[in-house]
Amino acid sequence: MNKILSVAIVCLCLQACGNPEKDKPTKLESINWILGYWEMSSPDGTVTESWIRTNDTSYSGVGKFLDSTGKMLTTEEIQIVLRNNELWYIPSVTNQNEGKPVSFKEASFSDTMVVFENKEHDFPQRIVYVKKSDSTVLAYIEGDMNGEHMRIDYPYLKQ
Repeated sequence: MNKILSVAIVCLCLQACGNPEKDKPTKLESINWILGYWEMSSPDGTVTESWIRTNDTSYSGVGKFLDSTGKMLTTEEIQIVLRNNELWYIPSVTNQNEGKPVSFKEASFSDTMVVFENKEHDFPQRIVYVKKSDSTVLAYIEGDMNGEHMRIDYPYLKQ
């Protein structure tokens, strides 16, 4: 009887402890703060990004740039995909690259920042998202263009 009770107690303790690796969120889940509708307004117009969870290994986004009159200038469809424990940022921008997707591989990652790189791409070579708070994200693109370093910031507010 004591052996059965001891085995039961050990089993309950092991079950309560769980598997820390299994319970640990994936990299994709760790950046779920990117999900939702984000907007940045300026005198030149409005830039938006809208993100949803597609499945356990990908998020889908749509980015839009509207000029100050509300005319759509640019749209892009974006995927963030988890492959072999690495994140990939894959945008397809209208009127660029013949509409074909371009892949940017995770270069740096934390629970509040993710950096994607593609050093072979013309511009940008880096795409960065930084969680500033639950309602603010700073996204920026950067790289070399015509021999000069360039960075464009997108300080988004959650809507």
